[in-house]
Amino acid sequence: MEAVYPVENGRNWFSRNVGWRLRGLFARMDLAVENRRLKAENAALRMELAGGDARDRREAGREMPASGRWIQAPVLSRNGATGVRSYLRVGKGAKDGVRTGAAVAVPEGLVGRVTTVTRHACEVRLITDPAVRVACEIESPETAFGPIYGILYGGGTTCVASEADATILYVVNPLRIRHLRQKPALPPRAKIITSGLGGVFPRGLVVGFLIDGQHADETKLEREGDVAPAVDFPSLEDVFIRHEE
Repeated sequence: MEAVYPVENGRNWFSRNVGWRLRGLFARMDLAVENRRLKAENAALRMELAGGDARDRREAGREMPASGRWIQAPVLSRNGATGVRSYLRVGKGAKDGVRTGAAVAVPEGLVGRVTTVTRHACEVRLITDPAVRVACEIESPETAFGPIYGILYGGGTTCVASEADATILYVVNPLRIRHLRQKPALPPRAKIITSGLGGVFPRGLVVGFLIDGQHADETKLEREGDVAPAVDFPSLEDVFIRHEE
């Protein structure tokens, strides 16, 4: 017993002081991987349900539903090849059926559209880009006035320097919706969706929510307002690319 004591004691010490930490580490890694997988599956199901709701709305409006599906893709990097902060590089390309001009979204709402496609990847221009225009419709309880249409403009980003840790943060500015009719009055946090006009984006994707303080001028026929994006762009890990069949 004395001869094998050092070996057994050392093995026991290692198991108690090191082994359980390693087992806990790998268990947490397994849980993180499983959580990531479940989140991805949940997002895919939500996109399918959103597509079904959009088809139901089109059918109710006696419009022919478009046939298509959503391709799930991981976000590889941000800012694209140009370094501009309104781009994402995504890990799906031509071999997966991705095409230039395709709409890109997540369950929360519209992200942007594909601008460049290679065999294995593509670049997505975000709706936060000031050059982007999105035909939109505001959901209003005042149905007597009919649909309220407008054009959404990207607000860009603002660089904010943090003195505490000497880092630069990029804050997404509010979007802007213009060319709205003066009436009816719109409630705060009114939902804004894509109208489908122009054929660039499919109808029914959430874009954002109207912020208080609509800028109206009684001498003009139109008004405009700020819009809070529905999507948290800095936290995007996966997106869905529309593939029309």
